[in-house]
Amino acid sequence: MEGSNEELNPNAMTAEQTAALFSKLRRRRVSVAEVEADIEAGAPTNDAGRLNLLTYTAWMLKEAGRGE
Repeated sequence: MEGSNEELNPNAMTAEQTAALFSKLRRRRVSVAEVEADIEAGAPTNDAGRLNLLTYTAWMLKEAGRGE
């Protein structure tokens, strides 16, 4: 995000963009590896492997409800 000229599209965010945004919103560092681990665990992505911010957030809330 900082130092990046690429415009953020909340419908198609890279793992790097998502980690940077969540780090700012959560006031703790969210690593790219954490986001990539979520993708490996089944977080929904588009055909290009990018995350929809709303869908990803809903997926995380659903997963948190599973008690894992």
